[in-house]
Amino acid sequence: MGDAGATGEQQIEGDSFAERVAEHGRLRATLESFAYAGPYSGLFKKAAPYYAESYWYCMGGITFLTFGYLTISGILLAWLGPFWWLTNPVGQFLKATHYWSAQAFFFFLILHLIRVWATGSYRGRRWINWVIGGVTLLLALGENLFGLLARGDWESQFVSMHSDNMLFVQPFFFNLFKPGDFTTDLTIHVAVIPVLMIGLILAHLTLVRLQGIARPL
Repeated sequence: MGDAGATGEQQIEGDSFAERVAEHGRLRATLESFAYAGPYSGLFKKAAPYYAESYWYCMGGITFLTFGYLTISGILLAWLGPFWWLTNPVGQFLKATHYWSAQAFFFFLILHLIRVWATGSYRGRRWINWVIGGVTLLLALGENLFGLLARGDWESQFVSMHSDNMLFVQPFFFNLFKPGDFTTDLTIHVAVIPVLMIGLILAHLTLVRLQGIARPL
């Protein structure tokens, strides 16, 4: 009985792998094969409809992953302080990966917005999620600005000087913050805007789960 069951499972796995090769090609089927083997199979159960089985539909997920890394690396950088990330080689490396992850975040977020627009996924009641995504993008732009102001290097001074001329016309928000105020800039960058973004992203994901993935046009 046990051998027969094992043989049957091997046959099913072989058939499923052959079907994936026929559908997606051997390279993609091989790269994704770990998702069908324990203990990972429970984490990768098929939850997306067939029309969403495309890399274009992965842009939102990749954006979320980059945001997760930005959150973790940002907490470490804020905890260890500017002296560490400016003088320690590990700190410099972590700051660099944080910076380039931010660029990746914007890159994949723009691709995600283009995919949603091109497939008409904003139709009907989903326009609320479209607006949430747009507001998240605007907040991310502000988050990026305050991150540059809080870097503490030459580029930070350059951005501070030009943003003072363009954006921070006095009095700005009742002189609550200025481009040259490192403490306030860092506080806004790590404790104010991220909290708002996390709330919007959670609302965005919740609506996706409730409404499902829209059919393309």
